[in-house]
Amino acid sequence: MTKLPPRELEVLKLVAGGFTHKEIGERLGITHKGVTATFNRALLRLGALNAPHAVHLAVQEGILPGRARRRPGPARQPLTERQALVLVAAADGASLTAVAARLGTTRQQIASSLSGAYIRLGVHGLPRGEKRAAAVAEARRRGLIPPAEQERAA
Repeated sequence: MTKLPPRELEVLKLVAGGFTHKEIGERLGITHKGVTATFNRALLRLGALNAPHAVHLAVQEGILPGRARRRPGPARQPLTERQALVLVAAADGASLTAVAARLGTTRQQIASSLSGAYIRLGVHGLPRGEKRAAAVAEARRRGLIPPAEQERAA
């Protein structure tokens, strides 16, 4: 396991936290050049190519705590009007081209709206063939789109 001196570890933690070298220098009371030199030494010790690689390696080696992976779950935001409309139109399993024709738009715009809905509904990690059905079911469960019976009646 790679051991970093306290100052290099401190700078690496701040870089991992999203701070710029200038902000780190102000926070630690050292110059921008001092931060850069300290960070470059940490890169060399870790064998990293750049800042993201350094953070990745430090997490792998247990030097920095890893971030908990977000499990699929409730959306952070509800669906947009467009995403809900597209999801309702795509609920019957029609192709993207057919849904685009129904809504008078392009296949790419339909794909983009569905992709955004999958993320908001927490089903983006599912296998490709299961996403749409899971998204429709989740949106109905949350009351974001009407139940299938109301869809047919409309």
